Amino acid sequence: MVRGRVVRWSGIALFAVLWVDLCRQLSYTWDTNEQYAYGWFVPFLALALFVRRWPTRPNRPNPQLSTLNPQPPGPYSSFQLSAFIIFLALALLPLRVIIEINQDWPLITWPLTAIVVALTLYAVHLADPSSVPRPPSSPREMSGPAISPGSAFQRFSVSAFHFSPWVLHFAFPICFILVAVQWPYRIEKGLTQNLMQIVASLTVEIIGWFGIPAIQRGNLIEISTGVLGVDEACSGIRSFQSTLMAGLFLGELYMLRWPIRLLLLGAGLMAAFLLNLCRTLLLTWQASAHGISAVDKWHDPAGFTIAIACFGVLWLLAVLIQKRWSAPDSQLSTFNSQPPEGPPPSVLGPMDSGLRTQDSGPGTPDSKFQLSGFSISAFPRWRRYAAVVGLWSLLCIVATEVWYRSHDIKDLGVFHWSVAMPETKPGFEKIELPPRSLKMLAFDLGATGKWPESDGTEWTLYFFRWNPDTVQSVIQSRVHRPDVCLPAAGLRQVSESKMAVFEAGGLKLPFRSYIYEAEGRTLHVFFCQWEDGAENQSGLQDSKQAGRLQSVLTGRRLVGQQTLELILTGYDSLEKAELAVRRRLPELIRCEAAPASPPRLSERAP
Repeated sequence: MVRGRVVRWSGIALFAVLWVDLCRQLSYTWDTNEQYAYGWFVPFLALALFVRRWPTRPNRPNPQLSTLNPQPPGPYSSFQLSAFIIFLALALLPLRVIIEINQDWPLITWPLTAIVVALTLYAVHLADPSSVPRPPSSPREMSGPAISPGSAFQRFSVSAFHFSPWVLHFAFPICFILVAVQWPYRIEKGLTQNLMQIVASLTVEIIGWFGIPAIQRGNLIEISTGVLGVDEACSGIRSFQSTLMAGLFLGELYMLRWPIRLLLLGAGLMAAFLLNLCRTLLLTWQASAHGISAVDKWHDPAGFTIAIACFGVLWLLAVLIQKRWSAPDSQLSTFNSQPPEGPPPSVLGPMDSGLRTQDSGPGTPDSKFQLSGFSISAFPRWRRYAAVVGLWSLLCIVATEVWYRSHDIKDLGVFHWSVAMPETKPGFEKIELPPRSLKMLAFDLGATGKWPESDGTEWTLYFFRWNPDTVQSVIQSRVHRPDVCLPAAGLRQVSESKMAVFEAGGLKLPFRSYIYEAEGRTLHVFFCQWEDGAENQSGLQDSKQAGRLQSVLTGRRLVGQQTLELILTGYDSLEKAELAVRRRLPELIRCEAAPASPPRLSERAP
């Protein structure tokens, strides 16, 4: 009895390692990027949808699919599918090694998640009783479907369109995890900037109707008490993505027809946009009446209220249309029109009810072999497959850990540098970062300030350091970069130069220069990204594809990183600004050995 339960659950437990590891890798983005904080709920919602569909699982083949493939798939299609699954499983190893230090890289997270989904769908296919191969009844059936030997397209069609009924039935819950994967940077950035500008423009127009003067500056709103940002599009993109997830979940929960699900999604996204516009209006009114500091008090409560309101609107719409436009009962279990043959399946082994008759007969090969007192038939195909995939996933995790541990930096005295702020210079001001920026950056050391030069130019400096503590610190260090932060502040990028080396205090610092425009002013931006212990510093190149892969090859996982950003105004050209930076940089850089507990230059982010 106990042995039977162990056999039943061992394959599922091993296969669960694949999903637990995937969720762990995705959770770094859920934890460090509040736009994807809803991802913590997605695995549990997907499991709930899977459990809800379990009682209505198919028991007989789909008659519609039989017209596409009236014969069971032949050896060609079986071999093709098996080879494809083996290829996906082998691809887990390199992807697992790469994602270990690149959890915020959509180019890797999307393929890895898709592979886990595909391997799970194949496990469901093997568990489907209707997918168990039966002995051929004629030589014609042994040769597979009647397809012309020279028709490769037809052979592919047979393999591609022969879906197991269970795969079609459980595809949505299994694929639901994709809504929690980070979007590609270009798509996310484009949507972010557009939403911010639309929200800012409408807010300025509407608030003017109530006699509150406001001016739009890109993604910023200037009022009499100060400048209000649209908070890096959190008022748009976060609700957009969470509403998309909620709409898909509710559409599946209430089994709505797909055209109605799309209408529900559209209505939900429109509601999210309007509610977030109301949120921005509220924050702007509070900032105008009580000062910019009032925004910090209202920001989070307003954001949570909008998120709950969006979900409530979606839920109400789904309930109202459920009775009229929900999928008929026949569609809930498309293949369950006839009762299953034989005795009802057991509670613990429902997936085996259609397999035992194939494996445990007196004339089948499996009945001749015994293993530790029970037959191989007690461990059917889907369990063997799940166990193998689970063990391979564990091996990938161990291999990844061995690779990075063997390349860890053992020298704790890594040399690094910091900055010496010109606090004695007349007109020097320390820049106080808002609490939300501190929380987002979560740096360990920081120094910020601005000052005027004698020639009438103005300098602004931002220095941040992240100690080599966790993977989250590595991800957060990539958030702070000009092409991400400055457009969110309403600046328009004009140009970007290639990396150049600036010398200061015997160090060669990799800087990349930019030109931005805002309100008729030209800003020259110089940005340096430094990685502790790296022999060749490549600056922002480490955040791009080639740099990320190079970090994997060198096996550097937890490394200290720091950034220095200089923003100059008042210079006629980039060349003059660059010359001024080269001349002044040695006075700003302070070289030192990294202590065990570095002193803080400013308060640490909460």
